[in-house]
Amino acid sequence: MKKLLSIILVAILSVSGFAQTLDDQFNELRDNSETFKVYKVIKQAELNQFWNVVSDSVRVLKQTIEQSQEEINLQGSKIIEQEDIIKAKDDEMASLLYDTGHISVLGIDLFKEAYIAISFSTIGVLVIVLILFFTRFKSNQNIAKQKVADWKKISAELEEFKKESLEKQMKLRRELQTQLNKLNEIRSA
Repeated sequence: MKKLLSIILVAILSVSGFAQTLDDQFNELRDNSETFKVYKVIKQAELNQFWNVVSDSVRVLKQTIEQSQEEINLQGSKIIEQEDIIKAKDDEMASLLYDTGHISVLGIDLFKEAYIAISFSTIGVLVIVLILFFTRFKSNQNIAKQKVADWKKISAELEEFKKESLEKQMKLRRELQTQLNKLNEIRSA
């Protein structure tokens, strides 16, 4: 709106013959005025007309300055907004960079490389422990098999010994019975 007013004012001034610059109009006013001793006598109408032109020019310049100041303020606020946006983006980027380089495990922030190293070393230790347990299990299993075989062998020997002892006992009983029978026969005869 203000720009439109200033354009209309400049157009009116140029149409009405005041398209000259203020310096040109001032020089023309001074040259066309009469001289009295060391003084210049200027017609009041011309002086008023020049003053109106100067006032209009000053008003147009003030409007232009105000418009420029408003634009500067607007641009300043836009710059502040853009700086805030840039700061937010920088913060977000820093956060993303931090997130890409770190991982949170049990509430502890770790570098991803450290987490990977810890994970692989933990897995390595678990594999070693598993291998130790497996070899210990195999060893215990072999010992258990050996013990079972020994037990079976001893059990078989014990059974054989029992059988042999039973046979000896039976043989001795038979012999005893035979001797008792002989003794009874000798006593009855």
